[in-house]
Amino acid sequence: MLIAVSLQAVITLLSGVLVWLAWGPMQALSLVAGGGSIVIPNALLAMRIKASASHVVPVVLLVGEFVKIGLSVVLLWLCSQWIEPLSWGAFIAGIIVALKSLLLAPWLHQRWDQRAAPDSGGLSK
Repeated sequence: MLIAVSLQAVITLLSGVLVWLAWGPMQALSLVAGGGSIVIPNALLAMRIKASASHVVPVVLLVGEFVKIGLSVVLLWLCSQWIEPLSWGAFIAGIIVALKSLLLAPWLHQRWDQRAAPDSGGLSK
């Protein structure tokens, strides 16, 4: 789960760099703020689950999801209040990039497992 959140953060930051190069710093800040409003609560929930992995109960996950959604809403609202010339298009694009980057996590995990698998030494036919 932490790998998926790390992937989400890296893709959001790389998108911010690309937007900075193409459209400027305010659009990049807006994109990263929108993505960060999604990544930060996901990272906190992932760390909470990792910390209590031996005794995670469904109630903890359910409450954690509600807290994550609430924190995301609060962070989105704070970003809209604190970033004065907010680029709404980039802000929403950052949210979409952060949410959709999780679709790459299973593929990346499969590729990681293939590279980590020991070589059979050429014994297979």
